Amino acid sequence: MRLLLFSLLITTQVLCLSQNEKRNNKIEIKRVSLNVNFGTAYNIPTYLKIHQNGYEPITLLARYATKGFESPVYWDYRLVAETENNFIGLRSTHHKLILTNLPSEISSFSITHGYNLVMAYFGWKKKYFDLLVGGGIAFSHPEGVVFNSYIALEEGIPLIGGKYRLTAPNFDVEIKKKWYLNKRIFLNTGIRFLTGYAKPKIIDGYVETYPIGIHWAAGLGIDLYNN
Repeated sequence: MRLLLFSLLITTQVLCLSQNEKRNNKIEIKRVSLNVNFGTAYNIPTYLKIHQNGYEPITLLARYATKGFESPVYWDYRLVAETENNFIGLRSTHHKLILTNLPSEISSFSITHGYNLVMAYFGWKKKYFDLLVGGGIAFSHPEGVVFNSYIALEEGIPLIGGKYRLTAPNFDVEIKKKWYLNKRIFLNTGIRFLTGYAKPKIIDGYVETYPIGIHWAAGLGIDLYNN
């Protein structure tokens, strides 16, 4: 079902791009760029539930920190194809969630080796900024100490940094701006509102939470193709 929703999202974005370019016989790609950004996020307090067999579930209004400039850092990679008025792209973001308002039952809890987002997006070029909307999936890696016992993923996809659990959906809206330093290299920055849902299985239980936050990132980019 999640793959179906993701496929529908991609199809919708492509159709929107085609509609906006309907004056031409074909979509004319003006530019293809790659950029790498670093940043951080303010996480809006949100629901968290930790369920372990043999214990009462823990539910709370979780306050997460991101600490984007501490290792492992927050990063955001983007590959973008632009037309005259629009663009479509793929992005991967390494986000972190560190629980700061710990109840007595929880010694530590975090999703720090990543709440790793993989998203597709569509955008519009405005006079003073660009507007993006996107959606996709996330690979989450929760761990911590709850009821004096270590918790981690019971099963998952083995990737760099450990096991990850595929979660979905995630959606975002972003306003961004870029400034060219020469014909191909540019600076860019953006503010992004992101919301998602995660329910990964852990040892003898599961974690359920709704990451919601305002993200900021900035970095450098390069045009791989410029027509």
